[in-house]
Amino acid sequence: MSVTIYYLQKGDDHPSYLLHCQAIRRVVFVEGQGVPEAIDFDGQDGSCSHLLLFDATIPVGTTRIRRTDKGMKLERIAVLPAYRKKGYGELLVKAALSKVTGTIYINAQVASLGFYEHLGFVREDKTTFLEAGILHTVMLWPHDRGEAPLDTSIFPATVDSEDFDEDSTFLS
Repeated sequence: MSVTIYYLQKGDDHPSYLLHCQAIRRVVFVEGQGVPEAIDFDGQDGSCSHLLLFDATIPVGTTRIRRTDKGMKLERIAVLPAYRKKGYGELLVKAALSKVTGTIYINAQVASLGFYEHLGFVREDKTTFLEAGILHTVMLWPHDRGEAPLDTSIFPATVDSEDFDEDSTFLS
């Protein structure tokens, strides 16, 4: 299997890629979790950067990166149900982390805390809140630990991962 991640910078003119990102989010959040379309499709996609992950030629995962007054927010992290448990979510988050600096945070679904803790995120505190009817908590990327989230020197070469049979490529 071949995995490619495209980085769509804010303002890039790649409407078909953005439509793929939105289609994945519609399946995962709107249809799968009952998030109202007006919440997921909040009109901010054009002012954000996006990552789009392809399994061979099939778009299967996405992440949105948005600058806020608190820092860089990773959000709308989604992988189609049939492609989960293959390491794609982890690869998307690590790729997003390699593209941002400064304060990095996520509003993580409480049900996904273990996934983000495994990647190195820490809870800001024990506070939880409802977002789109789903329980969330704020998690921070502790960049002061001196750990690189992903060795970016390997791009656009292959990413070694026991989860992948062939090459994973990151294109910027």
